[in-house]
Amino acid sequence: MARLAVIGLLLTPPAVLAGAAHAAIAEAGAKEPSITLPSGAMVRWVETRQDNAGGFGLTYRFRFVMPDLAARVPATSGPASDFEEEPRGPIDIDTESGTVSENGSDDGLIDPATLEDMAEADAPDMAEEQEADAMLDEPVPAAPDVLAQDPVHDDIVWLCENWVLPRIASPAPRPGQIVISLADREIPFGTFDPEAVQIFEAFRLAPDQDTCEWEPW
Repeated sequence: MARLAVIGLLLTPPAVLAGAAHAAIAEAGAKEPSITLPSGAMVRWVETRQDNAGGFGLTYRFRFVMPDLAARVPATSGPASDFEEEPRGPIDIDTESGTVSENGSDDGLIDPATLEDMAEADAPDMAEEQEADAMLDEPVPAAPDVLAQDPVHDDIVWLCENWVLPRIASPAPRPGQIVISLADREIPFGTFDPEAVQIFEAFRLAPDQDTCEWEPW
């Protein structure tokens, strides 16, 4: 009897197995409507989708709602800089004498001795500029992956390893990538809501290991 069951699994189309896996995940999500993360945040599973987009093979996309996500993610709205540039007065150029004056004043021609003093005063600035140019030729070290992590990265990793992986049915086709998305409200898949806050994290699932390997975007 066991042998017939194994043969039945081998002859079952992959689409049917994938549908069964999705049904198992949906049943698990219905039994556990809210999930408590290590940080204390609460999330709710919305749905799981499967596709082969992006060149990563079979991808499982787990979508969750975290109502207080906006409070856990720094705001990025507003002007990129808050400094104010000091107003400058008008600059007048005398086309006949070639002199330039600011704020409408005419200083006349510059004495050669003054030019020498100005050159000596600018010498330290020129040295600093040459040092800065030399630094540009040095290779810039790669930014650590921690800079690309979301503020709730640790929670998402825990979610992948402790909630997602146990719910991937082993008879079903094994995904090569897992994408977990968090949003502060439930929105239809593939739509854009300017008021919503969303975070996406991708993980690679090795063929022989049940671990979530984080992939920085």
